[in-house]
Amino acid sequence: MTDWWHALQFERQIFYAIGIISLGALLLQLALSLLGAEFDHDLPGAGEHGSGVGVLSIRSVTAFFAGFGWIGAICLKAGLNLPMAILIAMAGGAALMFATYFLMVGMMSLQASGTLDYRNAIDQVGTVYSTVPPGDSGPGQVEVMVQGRFITAEAFSSSPDPLKPGAKVRVTGLIGTGTLQVEPLTKTT
Repeated sequence: MTDWWHALQFERQIFYAIGIISLGALLLQLALSLLGAEFDHDLPGAGEHGSGVGVLSIRSVTAFFAGFGWIGAICLKAGLNLPMAILIAMAGGAALMFATYFLMVGMMSLQASGTLDYRNAIDQVGTVYSTVPPGDSGPGQVEVMVQGRFITAEAFSSSPDPLKPGAKVRVTGLIGTGTLQVEPLTKTT
């Protein structure tokens, strides 16, 4: 291995060194990401996309150098002169940097917090699960669709009559963060 390395021209050694070190850094980043570590931050002064990922992040710059090193080494091996190899390597590295950026933006847009926001239940129609006592005297339970999930939540009603299981209700508001205020669904003729 050392014979191979010493037989290389100095320019090819530089390109290979950049490519090998950058590829190692990318593999380390991948391994740490799989273990749950998050470290990909924007570099100072870099613009940021609404997803929280900037073009000049640690991951995208590492991808640039990996592409630059390997493409430069391939160009020199193919017989291109050094200035042409540098230009092609820079273009290839830039392409990998932007590809990494767009992949990260796409992956970040797939994230969801998973937090249920009960405000999204307001104006939804649900069904009484367990009797809701009259006059806000105690909680009952209603089933309602919120954010694409069918949930059962505590509910109060200011109706003068109790709301029996199976009755249709409309969510009119919230009490706190997870208790619903409901009213009986009136039938229109």
